[in-house]
Amino acid sequence: MADSLPGDDREARAAPATDAAPATDAALARRVSAPAAPSTDDDRAPAAAPDAQDVAELRLARRAALRLRDWFVPYGIVLAAAATVHLTCGRGTTAGGLALVLAYLSLACTFLPLPTWWLIVWAAGPVAGGGLGLAPLAVATVGAIATAAANMHDYYLVTFLYRYRPVRRIRATRWYGRAAAWYNRAPFGTLAAASFVPIPIDVVRLLAISEGYPRLRFAIGSIVGRWPRYFLVALLADQFKLGWQWAVGVLGAGVALGLARGLPPLVRKLAARIRARRVRKEASV
Repeated sequence: MADSLPGDDREARAAPATDAAPATDAALARRVSAPAAPSTDDDRAPAAAPDAQDVAELRLARRAALRLRDWFVPYGIVLAAAATVHLTCGRGTTAGGLALVLAYLSLACTFLPLPTWWLIVWAAGPVAGGGLGLAPLAVATVGAIATAAANMHDYYLVTFLYRYRPVRRIRATRWYGRAAAWYNRAPFGTLAAASFVPIPIDVVRLLAISEGYPRLRFAIGSIVGRWPRYFLVALLADQFKLGWQWAVGVLGAGVALGLARGLPPLVRKLAARIRARRVRKEASV
């Protein structure tokens, strides 16, 4: 193509040759325009090994083959079955109550941050106090499985979002490298501990997903960490006969905590947009 020719060579061909031009310049022009000799296998330099970032990108590209419908279609079937059991058996039965626990907690993921503590208290609370009166062992088991399903929503959705370059750039930041190094020292234990701690630590779960932690271990780690947490809360509700007032109080505390986490960044973002709009308006005047 014409654009691949050097600019000096095009000018040398277009301008007529003169006797005043030195011989060295003509030789230099021929040397520039002459095609480079093909290199042999012996002379060819070995290809550079991909750095850590390239390896990370390739690994993400391979995991991006996960299809959303492979998870969400079966989950939709299970959710419909749980709704059918709840509607058929009724909330006052063990099957209907556990179906309600399964359906609600399986929806409470990072992308739909529903409060969960209040449901455990309400499900294990006594019927006389307005609770469901379910056994703590059953509530903890069904609840842990449902939370593992909700965490799998995060796994598939975050993996899908990593197809987009702006999201993948997060892995190139310094803080991500430090957090990933800390997480990779004991990935399963870190994931299980984060699932047990009674404060929201979504960053650990997102680290496990972005580091390509196997899905089965990811789900088991969620169950191992969340089961004792749900069992302790359900046992307290059962032993101390916590009624619906406690469930409402825990729900209010969960909503307040969620607002405290999400509202300040939202307010800062809105304030920044308002300031930027004001600056543009003043500049246009």
